[in-house]
Amino acid sequence: MTNFVQNIDAAEELCDELIAAGFTPFVSTQTDTFSALHEALDERAGVLIVPRDDNAIAIAAGVALAGGCPAVLLSDAGISGCADAIASLVTPHQTPLLLVIALGGDLPGTANSPAPRRLAELLMAELGVRTVVVDAGARPSTAVRLAREIVREDLRPAALLVPLDAFGWPA
Repeated sequence: MTNFVQNIDAAEELCDELIAAGFTPFVSTQTDTFSALHEALDERAGVLIVPRDDNAIAIAAGVALAGGCPAVLLSDAGISGCADAIASLVTPHQTPLLLVIALGGDLPGTANSPAPRRLAELLMAELGVRTVVVDAGARPSTAVRLAREIVREDLRPAALLVPLDAFGWPA
C-alpha cells in the first residue's frame, strides 16, 4: 500500500472514530498539519474554520457549556498560543471538550524526538487537561474511546495527542 493511501486511510479511520464517539462540532484554524483529517471530517460532519486557535478554544468551550461535545484540532505549535484560553475557559470549570493535537514537525531536529509529545503532555498536565496518545501504527479506536470517557463520562477536558508518524506523515 502506498504511503499516500495509508495516510488517507489513517485520517479517515480517526475521523470515523471521532464521529462515532459523538464528538461534534469540530473547530480548527486553517492548517496543513491535519489536511487529510480536515477533509474527512469536513465531508462527514463539517469543520468550523476560525482565524485563531484561541478562538477555536472559546467556541468549543461555549458549545461544551451548552451541552455539546466539541473537538478542537490543533498543532503542537498552536497549543502554546492558546494556553491562556485553555487556562481561562477550560481549566477553571473543567469544561468537557476534546483537543486533538498533532505532534511533531514544527521544531527543527525533532523528527524522531519525544520532545513535542513530552512538551504537550507537560503543558496539558499544567493546564489540568488529561492526555491520551494515539500510538503510531495502532488503531485509534482505543485512544478515542478513552478520550470520550474523560470528556463524556467524567465531564473533564481531554487532549488526544496524535503523533504525525501515526498517520505515516513526515514528522
